[in-house]
Amino acid sequence: MSEGRWELVLDPALDGETNMAVDSGLLSEVEQSDSPLTIARFYAWVQPTISLGRNQNLQKAVDLEFCRSNGLGVVTRPTGGRAVLHDDELTYAIASNDPSQFEGGSIYGTYRRISEALSLGYRRLGVDAILSPETVRRNAGKRSQNRAYDDPCFVSPSRYELMVDGRKLVGSAQRRLRRSFLQHGSMPIHCDRALLAEATRFEAPEDLEGGMSGIAECMDAYLGIAQMTSVFVQAFEDYFETRFENRRAISVPGGLR
Repeated sequence: MSEGRWELVLDPALDGETNMAVDSGLLSEVEQSDSPLTIARFYAWVQPTISLGRNQNLQKAVDLEFCRSNGLGVVTRPTGGRAVLHDDELTYAIASNDPSQFEGGSIYGTYRRISEALSLGYRRLGVDAILSPETVRRNAGKRSQNRAYDDPCFVSPSRYELMVDGRKLVGSAQRRLRRSFLQHGSMPIHCDRALLAEATRFEAPEDLEGGMSGIAECMDAYLGIAQMTSVFVQAFEDYFETRFENRRAISVPGGLR
């Protein structure tokens, strides 16, 4: 049984800037906490939005004119990684200062533990999600090594990210402070691969067709985001042998911590 405190945040769909501000606020909260604290958050997006890793160059990562013309938001994450299209999906975030829950708090320890909890939820939904044993670079020879633009996140899985039938199912990114970390990730329900390719000027859209998957593509009948959220909340409680002590919603925009 976990000795640290676990809290749960369930938000309505919010805009990209608010979603990223809330996640940043959770990281600050656990960093400043004097006691072991882990916060799990599940949320959605009010409009299709491209999020970029905090170190990405905007011009290389996304076609900004295309996004503006097609009603896509563009936001920078507090974490690293590459471009992700957030549209029809459930997004998770875990912020913690409790290394005892995550194999001492190492990068790969946190990735593995969180992915195993997510995998439990997917299996309960009937999706045989497995952890990628290593980082995979797909069809590197098909694209120039000196590309003018960055590939999107879902082109290839990183170590311990979730896959199903050889396709990437969850795209995650992490940021670490002195004594805490934030990890959050995109869990697509349906994938708009063509929109992602256009928005990121991706030259090999067939790699997205064979490389990424939404949960609805793996199920006979998708049960809806509310039930999906409930399943993953229970999976985290069961995997980490804990119970969320406090269930809260972020008050926005004025209540961001």
